[in-house]
Amino acid sequence: MKSDFVEVCILGKTVGLKGALKLHDRSDFPNQFKNGAKFYDINSKEFVIKSYDRNNNLVIFENYDSIDLAKTLVNYILYRSINDTIRDCKLAKDEFFYFDIIGCNVFEDKILLGEVIDILEVGAGFLFSIKTEGDLVKAGLNSNFYIPYNDNFTQNIDIKSKKIQVKNSLDILKNS
Repeated sequence: MKSDFVEVCILGKTVGLKGALKLHDRSDFPNQFKNGAKFYDINSKEFVIKSYDRNNNLVIFENYDSIDLAKTLVNYILYRSINDTIRDCKLAKDEFFYFDIIGCNVFEDKILLGEVIDILEVGAGFLFSIKTEGDLVKAGLNSNFYIPYNDNFTQNIDIKSKKIQVKNSLDILKNS
């Protein structure tokens, strides 16, 4: 799968005889699942939604409208192009896509702490998983640590320059 795609769902078991599949949404944008929307598998094969039942999270794809055909898609992971995601998924002020955050360098004051390699959802919030900058690891600090995504730690996110300014996070690293 090319890097300009993002994982959005996993297809579960078949339901009924007409090719419906349980859709397990792995995104924050359920509105992207609609008739005519295009998704792709790991081999870039295109899947177009023929119908989607939002209440039950059931999806039928074009050319997969029988139970036998639908069974071939069970456990498929589907992706969406980043361009389609940006076009169809509207963000509120100070909201970001995961793919915009992952890869950002994290700074406290002028000290490079590391790079965001993942985002974890925990309870009512999020944690940035940070791969610690090499010189800090050589100085004896952990190679990975977590920074909560909230106002007590995150000061500014600049997607264009791929920089996140934080506070109180060097202490987290030192105590990890």
